Amino acid sequence: MQTAKANSKSKQSGKTAVRTPAVSEAVAAQAQDPVAAGSPDMKPAEPQATDIGAVNPVAETSPAEQPAAHPETDVRLLDLNKIVNSTYNPRKNFREDTLLELAESIKQSGVLQPICVRPRDEGFEIVYGERRYWAAAMANLKFIPALVRDLSDAEAEDAAITENLQREDVRPREEAAAYKRALQSGRHTIESLVGKFGKSEAYIRSRLKLCELIDALAGMLDKEEISVGVATEIAKYPADIQQEVYNDHFAEGCYSSWKTARIKEIARRLYERYMTKLESYNFDKTECLSCQHNTANQVLFKDECTGGCAGCQNRECMLRKNDEFLVQKAVKLLKDDPRTTLATDGETPAAVLEALEQEGYHVEELEYNAGYYDKAPQMPDVPQAENYVSEVDFAEAQERHEIRMIRFTEQTQQLEFDISEGRVRKYAVIGNLDIEIRYEEIGDEEREVTVNEGQDDEHKVFVTVVPPSPLEGLLQQERRYREICYEHITTDMKRVFLDVKVANKPFQKEEQQMFYYAVMQRVMSDSKLRQCGFRPKEGSYLTDREQFAAAGRITAKQQAALVRAYLVDYFRSAAPDFRCTDETLLTGMMCRFADMNFTEQSQKVQQEYLKVYERRKARLQEQIDALQAKAEAEEMAVSMQEAPDAEPEMPELLPDETPAIEPTPEPLIIPMDPDIEPDTRMPEEMKTAA
Repeated sequence: MQTAKANSKSKQSGKTAVRTPAVSEAVAAQAQDPVAAGSPDMKPAEPQATDIGAVNPVAETSPAEQPAAHPETDVRLLDLNKIVNSTYNPRKNFREDTLLELAESIKQSGVLQPICVRPRDEGFEIVYGERRYWAAAMANLKFIPALVRDLSDAEAEDAAITENLQREDVRPREEAAAYKRALQSGRHTIESLVGKFGKSEAYIRSRLKLCELIDALAGMLDKEEISVGVATEIAKYPADIQQEVYNDHFAEGCYSSWKTARIKEIARRLYERYMTKLESYNFDKTECLSCQHNTANQVLFKDECTGGCAGCQNRECMLRKNDEFLVQKAVKLLKDDPRTTLATDGETPAAVLEALEQEGYHVEELEYNAGYYDKAPQMPDVPQAENYVSEVDFAEAQERHEIRMIRFTEQTQQLEFDISEGRVRKYAVIGNLDIEIRYEEIGDEEREVTVNEGQDDEHKVFVTVVPPSPLEGLLQQERRYREICYEHITTDMKRVFLDVKVANKPFQKEEQQMFYYAVMQRVMSDSKLRQCGFRPKEGSYLTDREQFAAAGRITAKQQAALVRAYLVDYFRSAAPDFRCTDETLLTGMMCRFADMNFTEQSQKVQQEYLKVYERRKARLQEQIDALQAKAEAEEMAVSMQEAPDAEPEMPELLPDETPAIEPTPEPLIIPMDPDIEPDTRMPEEMKTAA
């Protein structure tokens, strides 16, 4: 239709607007109030009662024969080619069958009600009545009656919205678009729309929700395959949920169709399945009571929330509050009892695990579901007198309760003792919504060990390994954290060595020590050591002529570059990836070599993992200090009970006693044996070759 209009414009361009007195006074009066609510002229589906005026389109009067318009109404016959449509009309789509029907009616009876336009550049812009305009074009009219009003952009937009909303045949989504456009203009609020159109707040909000329908459901609503009530209920939920509902219950060939279900039943199913109930969460909900995302505070969910089952529509905020609750509770449990081990059975939110890891806390992954592990002994309920018929029955219940309490106390004390001895491990299992305490019994472990390895009487025996106490376990864990730190450093440092460029700067003494050590590790036999210049008791000669010749011609810079390249290759292949720390000789050497030659890359790798180690170490030290303080307090209490009146004896120092002097550790750099000199003798066969 846009193409047809453009072609018509190209043929009749240059014509001016035409005025005519052919419009009756009744039509002019009607044109002054084109949006009168309840008028039968508002039904375009009935040609004789549509908003088309009493103008005969068959009489194609020439512009020269058209007198001036009525001065009060300013209703004119305008050239269709001088009229353009507006961008703010809420009605964007027109059904072709209804347009054809209206065009046929216009051919027979004419346009019974003028459209409304406003001056625009050299022509006019439609304010409302665009459907009549297109139908007139399809009926091949050259002129159309129009009420010309001088309106600003805001006034024209308001007039278009008002006219379309007061039509009896307005579609739900067109009505929703009109409300949305009115709110977006900034000149209206929900409250002003309620007063202007006489609709309730719930009605307008439900219509606005239709703007959020996914395309598939919007198409079904436009085709009247689903009711506006069903569409409104689904539109309350995010697009991903709408898509799931459509695929499962409204698409062709779906397994469980909801097309025949009642609106209230669909609303109930949606709320129970997709709305997150606040009562399911354990975080503090004080802020939620007045939150706008609480469905208990929304008119759209007043039917679903009659039973007090309020839900949260801001899922991001709700999950954040839940994650913070779990992290804070886990840290508190660990501080209350340092023997506790944080654990997960796979149900812990990823954000919680990441937050705890960032703070230096380790969360152990359990082998089984939390229900597999034991709970703590349950304290028996105290009997209540009102639950018993006679005092005798109540007295007997109290006696049974005392017996149960004695048993409960014994079980609790035994559990605490086993935890302290390391025979029971206490877990704080972090779930999706809360944390529960579980226990696992740790038995003795049978291990096979080798005795007198490498000797004639070498043999294997089985030994029983007792589980470590919580304090010993924490110390072992700290050691393991340290190993993990340097395992990562080693792995990443080897990657750094792949890309670095070896420098030819002067060789440092410490690098020389590393080099000779690496060479001695790689060259294990005596003959190879002699080839490197170390003279053993028995003389020998070099067997690799090419290496000997090359070594005689190498420059100082080449030698330095070659040595460093060799060290890089050596550390990449020889440095341990597992169970290593900074005290591990090769690991320390590798890090030091990297610091001397590739400072920036080395510091980046080390600092990344050392920060994690320091956080973990700090957390473990808190637990270690707490357990040591507890042990010292218990020892003090026991000693006070055994000898409450005895004063502690001070050890007497003998006059000849002197403080023990710790042996000085051997230096890291291993000096070369001064008795070993390089063997510079050239073998006889090499002399012959020379």
